[in-house]
This record gives sequence, structure tokens and C-alpha cells, in this order.
Amino acid sequence: MDINMKSHNLFIILLSAVLMTLLGFPIKSSGETDLAFIKMPISAQSAAGMGVFTQMSGSPIAIFENPAGIQNLSPKICLSHGFWFSDISSDAFAFSIPVRQRTFAAGFNFVRIPGIQIRETPTEDPLNEIEAQYLTVGAGYSQQIRKRLTIGASVKYLYENLYTETGHGYAFDFSGRWLAPSSLDVSILIQNLGKMNKLDNESTTLPRLLKIGIVRPDIFIEDPFRVSVGLSLETNLDTKESGARVGTEICIKNLLSLHAGYQQIGSLNRKSVGFSIQAKRFELDYALLFYSKDIDNPSIFSLSRRF
Repeated sequence: MDINMKSHNLFIILLSAVLMTLLGFPIKSSGETDLAFIKMPISAQSAAGMGVFTQMSGSPIAIFENPAGIQNLSPKICLSHGFWFSDISSDAFAFSIPVRQRTFAAGFNFVRIPGIQIRETPTEDPLNEIEAQYLTVGAGYSQQIRKRLTIGASVKYLYENLYTETGHGYAFDFSGRWLAPSSLDVSILIQNLGKMNKLDNESTTLPRLLKIGIVRPDIFIEDPFRVSVGLSLETNLDTKESGARVGTEICIKNLLSLHAGYQQIGSLNRKSVGFSIQAKRFELDYALLFYSKDIDNPSIFSLSRRF
């Protein structure tokens, strides 16, 4: 296969743009590409509530979403698989280990886009069929420094492979969680402080985000139900685009939890629903996401175990 440089550059840009468009993320007018895959929800537990409850999830996968949320009293592992659209899939694994007032966690998230057909002219038979791959490997740390205050941090290695080009980079996340006297669970999070190398001479920028989350746990308690609600406000520190997420969680006898969420960023809105089933040391989570009428609704399954 012989593709000239101009066509090659155009392919790289178009592939990145298609992924961002399908996932509902804006494309920068400057021509720079944005790492859409690190904005994708990873765990079903988080995605079902639009990420509102991540700060209190206790899941090791929170190293990718809010490192203060990995805080836990028991060792834990989590597996997650996402069915997206156009054969796009994601797989994640993470584990956490508590040590006194600290919790350490590590894991990875792998996204693949198979079946991309290469053509130089509009014909039925492609010249080749390739696969785009994206990988995040992370390690995180969380510590309770006061009775009501927890801090967390994580570092992520980022890798992307588009056709014949590869990109590498790193990013840091920092967060804090405060249990306010008014029964509010408040979190502040700064995501993706880092850099990427150029991909085929095209600048790849990290989506630097500032998020503030406010959760009211157990706002309603009436046996066997417990209801929690939450709000998350976010701003892209580069594009200045802002948005909000709301979520609710209904727990039934600590055996079954029902989740729902809504997100509004600019003119874009999304919805989510899901459930969690707890059985002894195991937890099964499922999330169904509603992104666009033009594509299949993505779904995510997660399985966790405490030790």
C-alpha cells in the first residue's frame, strides 16, 4: 500500500475527528486533535450516574476518574468492558490496596477501533483494513489527612496508535474530597495536567478539566430505600467550555442500586441509566448510555471483588 504524505496526514486528522464526533466531543478550530478516549467513561458504576458519584465510589478504577475516590478499607479489584458502536470496545482492569489511612491503586484502560478500511479511491474493495488503539496506564494514591478530608493524585501514561503513527505522553490528576458538616460530600478535581508528543506533525493536546462535585448522600431514607443525589460542574481550562452533570442513586437493602444521570455541555446532552447488584464480596454493575439517535447506545459492564 502506497499512500502519499498529504493523504496520510488527512487520514490521521479525519480518524481523530471521527472518534471525537462519535463520542460527542468538540473539535478545535485550530486543527489540533484532542484525546477523546481519555474522556470516555470507564466503569459502569460511574457511567450510570454520569460520573457524579465517582468521588465516593471506593473503586480502584477511580484512578482514571477521581483519585480521591479510590479510598477503601479493603483490597479491591475491578474489571470493566465497554460495548460502544461501530465495533469500538474498551477494556479496563484496576486494583487497590489500603495501607492504614492510605490507599494505593494501579490499572489500565485499553480502547480499540477495528475494521477501519483504507482506500485511495472510492471502490468496494479497500486496500487495507487497520485498527486504531489507545492505552492508558495509571497509578494512584489517596490519603485521609483529616477526619473529613481526603486527597488523591494519579499519574497516567498515554499511548495512541493511528495507522502508522504513534503518540506518547503523560498526565496528572489531583483531587480533594471534603465531608462537610452539612452532610454534603464535596470534591474538587483537576484532570490531565501533562503533555503529548506530536502525532504525524499534528499537535495533540490534553483536555485539561476542572470539576467540582457536590453529593448529598442519603437525602431520603425510608426502609428499604436510601436515595442520594449529586451535581458536578466542569470547565475545560483550554476551551473555556463549561457543563453540568446530575445524578441520582437509589439503594435497596444494600443489595440493589439503581442509577440515572444527565449531562449538559453546550448544546450537547446525554442520559444514562444503570444498576448495581451486591452479593457478599462481589458487585456487578451495568450502565446504558444514550448519546445520539444516529448511533447504537453504548453499554458498560463492570465486575468488582473485595478481599
